[in-house]
Amino acid sequence: MSVDAICFDSVTLAALNRSRLQLITTADHANKRLDIVLGGWLPEALGRPVSKSKIRKLIMAGAVHLNARQVRSAAIQVREGMKVAVDIDPVRLFQDETSKDKRFELTSDRILYEDPDLILVDKPAGLPAHPTVDESRDNLFAAVTRFLEKRDGKTPYLGIHQRLDRDTSGIVLFTKSRQVNPALAELFSAHKIIKTYQALTEPRVSGKRKEKWTVRNRLGKMSSRGKRTRYGAVDSGGDFAETAFRVIEEYPVGLWIEAMPKTGRTHQIRVHLAEDGMPILGDDLYGGGHSHDLASRLMLHAVELKFPHPLSGVQLSVKSALPIDFVRVLDRMRNSKGL
Repeated sequence: MSVDAICFDSVTLAALNRSRLQLITTADHANKRLDIVLGGWLPEALGRPVSKSKIRKLIMAGAVHLNARQVRSAAIQVREGMKVAVDIDPVRLFQDETSKDKRFELTSDRILYEDPDLILVDKPAGLPAHPTVDESRDNLFAAVTRFLEKRDGKTPYLGIHQRLDRDTSGIVLFTKSRQVNPALAELFSAHKIIKTYQALTEPRVSGKRKEKWTVRNRLGKMSSRGKRTRYGAVDSGGDFAETAFRVIEEYPVGLWIEAMPKTGRTHQIRVHLAEDGMPILGDDLYGGGHSHDLASRLMLHAVELKFPHPLSGVQLSVKSALPIDFVRVLDRMRNSKGL
């Protein structure tokens, strides 16, 4: 493929390290599928391999345009002379590979609360909370274990009762002793642990102006995208899910929302907001991924856990400050004049 066919826009969304790559297709590309064309071009343009799954992910996330029109189908046939544009954040695109090689080292400033029985840790976005099927990928459970082992000079016991999605940041609760597990499990099942999240979303559907509302429904598996499973509301089966929402602030380009899930279903907050017409910014699984000019990852943060200590009964309130990238997106929303 001729390098002359590749050009780089000066359009770079600086704070997000994004670039727009452009290709004018030639006769060699004619009548080929879009994903095939991208598979032959992007590795050369980026100077490193790009897997088929990542190419499909870019297309499904709405990062690819043909003749200035956003497309989401990998099977579209390309014609000679078409202008292909791809918005790429290389850091995010390749974060799965880098996370397999680079371990996350927990530091003491990320410990939000600790006593002989509990430890609550501030999880960064992009790190799984618990071990996955890919043993080469680091996770918060392993990082906390390494930290305690190094600090205390012995192999610790560690239990996990509350999890966050990989791309969600914020508080994760672990136990440090087996004796506390039954009482903590009872607190969760009795809904005595109050969880508060904050999210940045797309603008709500015109006419919907509620400031507080609660969603109660049943959530079940809807479909799968590779290794990722989508969930949604179902009429029967599934698991009961309940989330209370409150609008903190509203801007021309989206909302700053507080979410308090009473239950803990997979993707619960993400689904409830998306199905109410307000997908979370950066959520390419539930419709918020095309807002890449605002957010480079899922804008969902676990800000507070309130609960009675499972052994002493003393009321605890543990908070996590909003991460820098979340605050930056929030500032852009506040300063936006609209689309």
